[in-house]
Amino acid sequence: MSTAGLTSELTGSSLSPPVRARRHLRRHLTGWLFLAPAVLMIGVFTIVPFFQAILLSFQSWDGVSPDSPWVGLDNYRFIAGDPIFWRSMRNVLFFGAVGFVGGNGIALVMALAVNSATKGRTFFRTVFYLPGILSVVVVGLLFSSILQPDSGVLNRVLGLVGLEGLQQNWLGNPAVALPAVALVFVWYHWGFAFLLFLAGLQDVPRELYEAASLDGTNRWERFRYVTWPQLAPVTSIVALLTLLAALQIFGTVQVLTNGGPGNHTVVPTLAIYNEAFVNWRYGSAAAMSVIFGGALVLLSMIQLSISGWRSRA
Repeated sequence: MSTAGLTSELTGSSLSPPVRARRHLRRHLTGWLFLAPAVLMIGVFTIVPFFQAILLSFQSWDGVSPDSPWVGLDNYRFIAGDPIFWRSMRNVLFFGAVGFVGGNGIALVMALAVNSATKGRTFFRTVFYLPGILSVVVVGLLFSSILQPDSGVLNRVLGLVGLEGLQQNWLGNPAVALPAVALVFVWYHWGFAFLLFLAGLQDVPRELYEAASLDGTNRWERFRYVTWPQLAPVTSIVALLTLLAALQIFGTVQVLTNGGPGNHTVVPTLAIYNEAFVNWRYGSAAAMSVIFGGALVLLSMIQLSISGWRSRA
């Protein structure tokens, strides 16, 4: 058989149109058959609850009674004047900024350091990612103990080194509670960004660095003109994942402060939880979730648009 005939047989170009159509249909049906369980799970546990939440946001329900009267936009009017919810939105923007700039900055610096190391890469990869495998409750209890005002390790160390003036009630002082929780979040989550940055650095062709060295560039110029552009796709993914993780923070805040002191560390997920399961106002909690979910979707679309623009530039 000639090469052209073999190629034609493999590609199916010699088949009649009905046969090709049946083969094409069978291939697509097979693909959808494999996708069906995942699509079903997404539909049942994501799409259906999403539309139920939108419907519930126009109703009044206490979670117990069989009646859920239609109240229209009353829940949204209540949220518009709720200072706790809008404080939570400001707080979560703070978490997003700290995670985006501080967390990713630390992750990138440590990835650069480990990538340039000649020994111990496996050890450092393990140690730096170790916080990420701990449970949120364990991390919360650990830092609750560290940040205790009287018996906490941090205040004791500050006292031992003569810095008593820096001792604080880290989780009870409204001025420092939010930054303290944000730093715990960075410690807990930066290891994942570190691994992604390290993987991206190891994929940068060595020939680019060799060519840059021959051109007489210094270390900063090699980072600016070689490393950073090559890391652009990884940076976009890390930025999006970090922002979404920061904006959806819940367990860390609940265990450390439960939104206190005086709601100074409350975040939207905690506000929604309290509105539904503490105040028993499921309608307004659903309206909060709709507003917050819409903000997350908008942020994701903006970030993906920026990433697409950068990749085309």
